Amino acid sequence: MPFRKGSATNRGRLISRIALVQKVEWSLVAVRYLACIACGAYAVMDSGPGIVRAVALFCLIALLHNGFVHWVMYRKQYKLFTSLLNFFIYLVFCCVLIGMTGGSASYFAPLLLFVIVGYHIYKPQSGNTLWVTLLVCAAYSFTIVLSWFTTGFNWLHLPVYVNLAFIATSGGVMGVLSQLLYVLEKETQHHAAALESSEETLRAILNHTAHPIVVYDDNELITEVNDSACNFLSMSRLNMIGMRFQSFLFDDGSLGEALLELKQSGSLFQEMLIVPSHGSERAVLMHIHSFLGEKKRFFVALFHDITEQKELNETHRIAKQRLEEANRELHRAAEIRDAFYTSVANQLRSPLAAMLGYIDMLLEEHLGTINPEQREALYSCRRSLHRIFERLDEAFIAYPAEKTDEDAELSEDLGSGI
Repeated sequence: MPFRKGSATNRGRLISRIALVQKVEWSLVAVRYLACIACGAYAVMDSGPGIVRAVALFCLIALLHNGFVHWVMYRKQYKLFTSLLNFFIYLVFCCVLIGMTGGSASYFAPLLLFVIVGYHIYKPQSGNTLWVTLLVCAAYSFTIVLSWFTTGFNWLHLPVYVNLAFIATSGGVMGVLSQLLYVLEKETQHHAAALESSEETLRAILNHTAHPIVVYDDNELITEVNDSACNFLSMSRLNMIGMRFQSFLFDDGSLGEALLELKQSGSLFQEMLIVPSHGSERAVLMHIHSFLGEKKRFFVALFHDITEQKELNETHRIAKQRLEEANRELHRAAEIRDAFYTSVANQLRSPLAAMLGYIDMLLEEHLGTINPEQREALYSCRRSLHRIFERLDEAFIAYPAEKTDEDAELSEDLGSGI
């Protein structure tokens, strides 16, 4: 992972440097075209043969150089601009221009300083400052010596040594600046890599958090989300960035007051309804905190889905309500049965007691003499009546216990059903 980050960083620096080099090359192309036009106009005004030949040679070299730049731009071989070939082309062009304009007396000698500066702009970390400076000094000296072959040698010509001193000083300064920029760039690279590593670590922590997390600014625009929030809201991270966080919240009339309280207190913890892009409303327990970052106020919203818990609580409440209704119905049925038993018992006891008294009168022969067969039948009837009374008494004794057991069994059945 660090290697890939470093490669991405180096690639980004290379792309930005090539873009800068392209701008510089296009500017120099325009300058050379303007110089050709100006020199052509000057040659027309001063039609001396020497001037015409010099202007023609300069225009030829300038147009060839521009043709090379156009070819590189057309083929998109931008690395040729930062190669030694392009450096030698500029060095030769400047030396020819110096030789054509007087050699040691030329006013174009400072162009060699720009060659050194341009080389360090094109390749700031080459480390070849000493060799480049020596090469430029050697090329300038060779140009001056060649010009002296035609004008005569003048080893004590001071401007030549001044120009060489300026070229050497320029190379030294550019070398120091190059090293300084290299150190600063390395430190910046290190800090950028550390920052990227921290961001990746925080991103991994956020994405491995089970609860959805949304970060938004003071304008309620979403600036960061984790994977759980993307899955919960059924949207991709790129689509969510820049959206209003309030667009996902269901407003039941109290949302505005809650958000206002959040901005005043900096914290909010309450139940809310969230409306995902695809799906039904979800009840969540929202926990929002504010913090300051980059001199701006941000809010971190962490929410926990409690929809299933609320549905379970609602199911339990309905089951409990149904149990209470069943208990009331059972109690009412027990009261009806109790009233029925009481009514039946009261209505049966009176005629049965009358029948028992009448049988006793017959057995005691208050109504006349009875034979043994009749007496035996009356005794059998009286025993049957006594058994009926015993059954009624047993029913009244066993009923309360049976009622309690049935109520408990019904409650257990309903409770297990929940």
